Amino acid sequence: MSNSSSRNELFSVGGVGEMIVNALERHMHRPAFSCRGRRISYLQLAEQISRTIQLFEAHGVKRGEAVMQITANRYEMFVVMAAAYIGGYVSVVPNYSSSQEDHRYMLEDSGAVLLIVDQDRAERALQLQKSAQRPVQIWSHDEVEGLEHFWSAASAYAPGPLVARDRPQDDVRLIYTGGTTGLPKGVITTSSALAFASLLHIAEQNLSVETKLLVSSPLSHGAGALTIPVLCKGGQIVIHDHFDPDLTLDAIANGQACTLFLVPTMLYALMDNTRITHTDLSGLKRIIYTASPISPTRLQQALDIFGPILHQNYGQTEVPGTILSLRVEDHIDPRGGRLSSAGKPYPCVTVRLIDDHGEQVPRGGGIGELCVRAPHVTQGYWNKPEASRELLRDGWLHTGDMAYEDADGYFHIVDRKKDMIISGGFNIYPQELENVLTAHPAVSAAAVIGVPDPKWVEAVKAFIVLKEGCTIEGNAIISFVKERKGSVMAPKSIEFVPDLPLTNLGKVDKKALRSPYWPAGKA
Repeated sequence: MSNSSSRNELFSVGGVGEMIVNALERHMHRPAFSCRGRRISYLQLAEQISRTIQLFEAHGVKRGEAVMQITANRYEMFVVMAAAYIGGYVSVVPNYSSSQEDHRYMLEDSGAVLLIVDQDRAERALQLQKSAQRPVQIWSHDEVEGLEHFWSAASAYAPGPLVARDRPQDDVRLIYTGGTTGLPKGVITTSSALAFASLLHIAEQNLSVETKLLVSSPLSHGAGALTIPVLCKGGQIVIHDHFDPDLTLDAIANGQACTLFLVPTMLYALMDNTRITHTDLSGLKRIIYTASPISPTRLQQALDIFGPILHQNYGQTEVPGTILSLRVEDHIDPRGGRLSSAGKPYPCVTVRLIDDHGEQVPRGGGIGELCVRAPHVTQGYWNKPEASRELLRDGWLHTGDMAYEDADGYFHIVDRKKDMIISGGFNIYPQELENVLTAHPAVSAAAVIGVPDPKWVEAVKAFIVLKEGCTIEGNAIISFVKERKGSVMAPKSIEFVPDLPLTNLGKVDKKALRSPYWPAGKA
């Protein structure tokens, strides 16, 4: 080995595999997961990971090859993910409710050689295997006729000591974007990037051995980003296979959960549940909310209900979930304006606002695209060189989010660049209007889009979900906005709906709202 390479290794950081092994050994006899009535210790988790790696090896899965899962939330999902990280494989876990065509594309694009599904996805797995362009081994988490049971096969191996075989710059994870435009894109995450993102969560989230994190959104995405940080601190992950406000309140009341990970739509549903006023919330220590913009009015209501325990996390898959952070103490700032912000950058993360000419927008200087530099920025999109160049250019990762920086250095996301409405020559950001609409006492949730219009080119249309028992005319809603934002920004039409369409990750699905109006375009 040359002196140069030896020096590089001396100063290299460990990867996520080593981080997980360390956590498993450190907290061996503590409970790691609670799932479907079972409690799994760190020791049991380590043993199952060891058996999984041995099964991969026995069936010819090579380092760097992809292992894909399609399954609802369960602790075994993490076992397979952790085995991939530690063993030097690539984990691919798309949202289980994605379409069959998306799953087919992800299976082919990732080059996955092994697919593990749950009982409800068994038929899909067989269909995917038939249409696959190359051999794919199919296994099941559950005992299903016609499929090999993964865990019965794994039980044949004696667990041994875990040794992390991943290298810091190894690709260990592909997460596919929602594919709102064109085909889904696989975001490449290296071992060191995943480890660094985990360290940022540990630094910000006040995790400890007492943490009991309830995960009810897909473990494969944002919620899963906190799994490794919680395990590093010796805490426990409580898994629900879907979000249910009543089950969440039960978990809080009986002490099963003290930390929640929610998207804003889930938080609203929890707040609007009739049980909230007579449920004992004293055991709840932290609510982490993320994934989409939140209404400042509804956020203030959450603070009134839950107290000063809310923490906002802003990130993207391309910078694993950690760009900006609005801490608990930021929520109780006496000036109050910070409730509309996404916070300040995480440690070691550099953020700039860039205008259309590539120039930096100074603090207080207006709106620009939020761009990022950090050690855990993605290497790009799998098999998508042009999209990667568009994402990573001029030395920055371009998020596609438009924002401004206030006088105190807090960043306020105004909307996705592609969601901006140009009406009568004016730039209108839907999130700004949604914040006004949800300030109305009768409104539970709102979504704003632009629709084709012969006069305005795009006209502002608002979809409104009313609070239970409330009624109001559309013109009254329009007048409410006019009084606060003027005629230009006021909606030209209002549509009352029982609920808003959501993506698989719980975000408002603007594509679904736009599709009837833009069948060949803006959706």
